[in-house]
Amino acid sequence: MSKVKPPKAPKSKGIPNRHLHARTTFLYQAATYLTLQTSKPCVTAPTIGEQTTTGVEASLTHSHSPVALQLGSDLQQVSRKAQLRLAVDLKRSMCKSCNTILVPGQTATQYIENGSKAGKKPRADVLILECRYCTSKKRFPVGAKRQLKKSKRAAAAVETPYATTPEDVSMTDSTLPTGPEHTPHTD
Repeated sequence: MSKVKPPKAPKSKGIPNRHLHARTTFLYQAATYLTLQTSKPCVTAPTIGEQTTTGVEASLTHSHSPVALQLGSDLQQVSRKAQLRLAVDLKRSMCKSCNTILVPGQTATQYIENGSKAGKKPRADVLILECRYCTSKKRFPVGAKRQLKKSKRAAAAVETPYATTPEDVSMTDSTLPTGPEHTPHTD
């Protein structure tokens, strides 16, 4: 006779490739930190032996860290190689062409554009994020409601089993016919 094995406890599914998710999270956080540290304006101050000059050298300069750009590039490569789906917010906060972390006011310029005639349609508003390093633009619709996915539209149609017509909607209790001539006869 064979031994009866006790049933195994079900394994928790968890996140597959947890180490890759941890790596992408670290790369994003490090790139963000370095971008924020180097995107602060820095004033070039003269040393003791130098003469003070006015103009471009004494102005505020914005520099970007090549290490931050490399980390952003590594993040894209790791997610592509491992076929990880990055979060939408994470993808939207990175420039597609130069892998810079887009921080409005520091590494990116944001503004709203309305391409409709005379800007009359509020649903035509588009938020534009423009990278200051490579001048590429990302466009996101603002104010327009997205259509539900087909499966969710079908589920919503099942929840409301009867279709309402415009006549049904316009007819309320006050407009329904009343009186003795409109009451049903019961014999």
